[in-house]
Amino acid sequence: MRTNHIIPIILICFSSFWSLAQETWSLERCIAYADSGNLNLQHKKVDLLIAEIQFKQSKLNVLPTLNAGGTHGYNWGQSIDPFTNQFATDRVRTNNLYVGSSWSIFSGLQNYYLKQQNNLSYQVTEQEIEIQHRNLKIDITAAYMQIVLNHYLIEAAEKQLGYAVKSENIAKERLAGGYATHYEVLSMTSQLIKDSTILIQAQNNKEYSLLLLKQFLNYQEELHLEIGKIDALEIGQAEINKEGFSENPEYKLALSRIDLQGFQLKTAKARLLPNLSINSSIGSGYSGNSKTLVGSEYLPKPFEVQMRENFYQSAVLTLNIPIFNNGRVHSEIKIAEAELTKTKLEQEIMVQDLRNQLEKLENEITNEKLNTKALNRALQASEKQFEAATEQYNSGTINVQNYLELRSSLFKTQADYYTSLITLRFKEKMLKALYER
Repeated sequence: MRTNHIIPIILICFSSFWSLAQETWSLERCIAYADSGNLNLQHKKVDLLIAEIQFKQSKLNVLPTLNAGGTHGYNWGQSIDPFTNQFATDRVRTNNLYVGSSWSIFSGLQNYYLKQQNNLSYQVTEQEIEIQHRNLKIDITAAYMQIVLNHYLIEAAEKQLGYAVKSENIAKERLAGGYATHYEVLSMTSQLIKDSTILIQAQNNKEYSLLLLKQFLNYQEELHLEIGKIDALEIGQAEINKEGFSENPEYKLALSRIDLQGFQLKTAKARLLPNLSINSSIGSGYSGNSKTLVGSEYLPKPFEVQMRENFYQSAVLTLNIPIFNNGRVHSEIKIAEAELTKTKLEQEIMVQDLRNQLEKLENEITNEKLNTKALNRALQASEKQFEAATEQYNSGTINVQNYLELRSSLFKTQADYYTSLITLRFKEKMLKALYER
């Protein structure tokens, strides 16, 4: 056997062996793995954790604060002692122990609105994760279906390559018997080389599609997909609610953003209201400058004595009434109102886009179904025509040019049918992912 026969057979055998040597992954397994393997999705889940912490913190903001502390220090030079209220010129040791608390009694409901904002921010992040997960599922499905398409294009190319090898052998036999010309043999050899190139290109396309899928999954090992028969790529009818999109994640996200913007407006208005807070503290201190006569000299009072004598308590009620702040609060209110209007308009635009996208997708599915049926009939007819042409070529009733044209037409029809069918199944899956109840 010559070299140009060996290469196509090696290509076919290598392709089959490569398929058997790898671990099998289904589409469902790819999608499930992406939940834990995709870095963008994991990054977004960290945002959800941050939003949860912020929401919990906002609930704690209504509680009073309580802090305790102490100091230990020395003063040099002339200074006023805070406990004796006298000038001290020598080095003086001081200590201070205290407990303090503060509580915002009323802040124009800003704490309440902040809690609602953080709650909605948490919901928004959840919905963004849902959308990102769904889009990742669509991307993985697209990459998976592209691999399936390339798989069947490889099968078609392998079949064409088998025809090419057989046809070249027949042409050589006819040449030896005096029934064919050298031109006919050269035409068959040239077509064999072209079919080998087509197979190599189809295999490269499949490897590239597989690389894209692995990048979506963030998977570094070898990956082989579970691919069934192409006629088994059926999908159930999606149940679509065309009157509304209440279950659509983009729609829910838009409503949450409107609510969030509404609370931001309320927070801005709350800054016009008075604030009432209370601060209290207790403590005591020690000073080396606080002395008493002991015998014939003045000595610092004992630490325990000073802590009792210097014990203090304080409570301060503070009322802050906004009167004029350079128009800053009113500007914030106007901006918040404008942002709320903008968010509502974005929601209306989003609904319109969803409806337009749904109509376009349904129209594309309808057209693709008709195209797939037509190509299926054309493929059946082309296969029968090629079988008849093969018999005619073997018997010498048609020339090599007509035979090669019919064979190329068969391959093109197969490729068009596979492409149309895979495109149809992907659009149906996309319809279910985007709009199914």
